Amino acid sequence: MRNQTFVRLFLLIHFVFICLSCKPSINKQLDRLLENGSVMQTATFCAKHETQLQERKEDCDRVTKDAKSEIDTILNRRLDLGIAPVIVPKSRGEEIEEFLKVHTQMGIRYWEIWKSNVILE
Repeated sequence: MRNQTFVRLFLLIHFVFICLSCKPSINKQLDRLLENGSVMQTATFCAKHETQLQERKEDCDRVTKDAKSEIDTILNRRLDLGIAPVIVPKSRGEEIEEFLKVHTQMGIRYWEIWKSNVILE
């Protein structure tokens, strides 16, 4: 009797632990980012999980386009400033740099321009 109680308790604790350690599906994580995350966080997530998000390609394409537009806007300020580099808040700049590292095509296109024209503060 005592062993049965111990085994049941052990199985219950094990079941609770498994349930708590489960991550939401990739699609649910994307939905949360689309609702609450920044464009760069969401675009980075899409780039990291591109193969798993084939059915959400339209969402990922849209957010990647928005991320590209945000980068272009920042780099276009450089043209307006002349010689001076563009100053970007550190947290925002780090999100953009993470996106450029993960999204190979964008990284090839923008990384050197970004690093030579933007200062994070």
